[in-house]
Amino acid sequence: MAEQVFIGVDVSCALKKRIPIVFAVKRKGRLVPLPARHLPMKAPYGHGNRYVIEHQRNLDYAKAVRDYVLEVCDHFGVQPTCIGVDSPLRPRAEALDYRIAERALNQAGISCYKTPSATEFEAIKAKARQHLATGGELQRMPHAMQLWMLAGIEIAREMATIAPVREVFPQANIRLLIPNAPHKSGKGVPLLQLQALAKQTGWPLTQEEWKALKQISAGGTHDQVDAYSAAWVASLADTDIDIFGDIRQQDAIWVPCRRIIEL
Repeated sequence: MAEQVFIGVDVSCALKKRIPIVFAVKRKGRLVPLPARHLPMKAPYGHGNRYVIEHQRNLDYAKAVRDYVLEVCDHFGVQPTCIGVDSPLRPRAEALDYRIAERALNQAGISCYKTPSATEFEAIKAKARQHLATGGELQRMPHAMQLWMLAGIEIAREMATIAPVREVFPQANIRLLIPNAPHKSGKGVPLLQLQALAKQTGWPLTQEEWKALKQISAGGTHDQVDAYSAAWVASLADTDIDIFGDIRQQDAIWVPCRRIIEL
């Protein structure tokens, strides 16, 4: 029987940036990421904000991500068991002014970007097209911090054809582990976050394992830590999970249960 693998996807659509995806297995009570970065198969590049407003581009990108995940799993001989995706899985319900999960995050003091409804996404795409058509700079695309969700939603749909998917939010994980954590963009902060994660997952422990961080996925250190954090949530049993939102209404973000956190 193939070894189970838990996958974390740190959704990105940035141009010329490979999407960070971590593949982790449970070995002797530890969650160990596989060295996927330098395999012959490569994580696909993002297509950038110019094209993330085009539905077919997102479909093609999502299918490329799916193909990559399956190729890596085949290479290592592992079976996808659960996938944590750092993105909304679908647009906000039209009847809501705010997602149930995101309202719960805000009430817990964890900030996040508001997920648009399907109708709002169409208006955002129209605004972006108008911006480009009138000579607007790509760096000043309106709603840039929501446009990436269009790619994320399609990636989540494709991942769901491989294994069960959980919507995750690495920042919420870190807030559980380090309540007053500085922003991940700060110098040395991603390694501080990984140190906190290691207390829960058992990886990395040795100096060699710390060096191996560079090999676990595409992206910079903060991308790799976020993707590993997503894989951690994917690896947890249902009894070790808390929910922001409502699973029954398909509006939920999965986080580790406070009970299992070892501070």
